[in-house]
Amino acid sequence: MKKRIVLSDELALSYLEYGTGRPVIFIPGWTYTTRVFARNLPVIAEHYRVLAYDPRSHGDSSVTADGNNYDRHGADLYEFITRLGIENCIIAGWSMGVSAAYSYFEKHGTGNVRGFISIDEPPKIMKENGSDWGEGEEAELQAGLGKMKEYGHLKFFEHYLHHCYVGTPGSMFVQEMLSDAAKTPEPVAFELIRSSFDLDYREVARRIDREIPVMQVVREDWRQAAGKWISENQPNAGIYYMPAHLSFHEFAEDFNRQVLDFCSGCH
Repeated sequence: MKKRIVLSDELALSYLEYGTGRPVIFIPGWTYTTRVFARNLPVIAEHYRVLAYDPRSHGDSSVTADGNNYDRHGADLYEFITRLGIENCIIAGWSMGVSAAYSYFEKHGTGNVRGFISIDEPPKIMKENGSDWGEGEEAELQAGLGKMKEYGHLKFFEHYLHHCYVGTPGSMFVQEMLSDAAKTPEPVAFELIRSSFDLDYREVARRIDREIPVMQVVREDWRQAAGKWISENQPNAGIYYMPAHLSFHEFAEDFNRQVLDFCSGCH
């Protein structure tokens, strides 16, 4: 069921809620909405109370001039949890939704969280060298941002969406995702990407691994770099490798089974 909640700065967050029981919160990535989890939420909701929301300036939530950065996204997550009286939740962030979760942990700790599912995003976006786990070194990231500005964020979005699939995504799915992405104004989309270059949640990731169960979901082409970093810095974390960035949608049955197993272990 789709609902809305108004936060302290008059931000109206649009969210979905299904099922009953212990809460699991899903956070979508850059310019995506809750619709990207359409093959996951109903299945998880057969066992848990599942919530997912459109971040500020995404989807059906309010578009705001301020707060379009992941520090504020973490604060929004905290207020979402607090306003709804959610206790002992599991947080599942995908892509840049992981950064929102790390920002929450940095400011508010893990006292109200029973587990964390990090879906295919490193705790530090910018690589310091070629062997790091990250999205790219500075020159690569700046070049990507330049391409986005040249072609527009929707064309960039569509190209990357196809790159995130092993096969060919269905045309209806592509159109739905593009329709949702178009609700984020282009300047906001650019600023969210640009501001992500400075993020470094490595120490937060190390800390939460000592405090709560962590499930790292990692795409195959990051196996070597991510596996090394996780084994050295999050030795308690479980790792689930999936073929590509959107494999939780493309291969939903296997992903859902992994998530349910993890959630069961958290409680």
